[in-house]
Amino acid sequence: MASNHTEHFSLNQWLPDDQVKRTDFNEDNAKLDAALDALSGGLAEKAGQAALDALAAEVEKKATTAALEAVRAAMPKIAVGTYTGTGTYGDSKPCTLDLTHALGREPQLVLVRRQTDPGGRTKCLTLIRGAAAADCYNAHDILVDTENLITWTGKRVSWYGESASVQMNESGVLYTYFALG
Repeated sequence: MASNHTEHFSLNQWLPDDQVKRTDFNEDNAKLDAALDALSGGLAEKAGQAALDALAAEVEKKATTAALEAVRAAMPKIAVGTYTGTGTYGDSKPCTLDLTHALGREPQLVLVRRQTDPGGRTKCLTLIRGAAAADCYNAHDILVDTENLITWTGKRVSWYGESASVQMNESGVLYTYFALG
């Protein structure tokens, strides 16, 4: 039997004149087995908690990203651009704005404004999705021209009028458009 024992687990420590017994080894092995089992269970629990914490953080990040994407998708898109009139007009030569790249969705409202007007007036054409016709107005809200007929096709809008002026497509004239989708 051992005369000395270790400080923490009380494992057998033999001196040179101690008699070694099989039961001493069996007791030590049982203590070691119990201590290692408790340690491995604690480590598994810690590893499990760390994995759960990492998973929870990832889920929270995904939820936040999904929420941001939903908000971003719901926000209106705005496109602003210009075109120079060609002088053509009529139903066989409509003005067409393809807003596929600028908006990435169907436009709901398009405003077209003539940049330069010899009379000092600003002409504006308002195109509203679902409407089949629109009129031009000047800065004083006076009807300038008769109606333009409108066609909405996906992310494109086309319109034509009875003259290049009515159609907002006078040759060499700069027009600005504002689109909301």
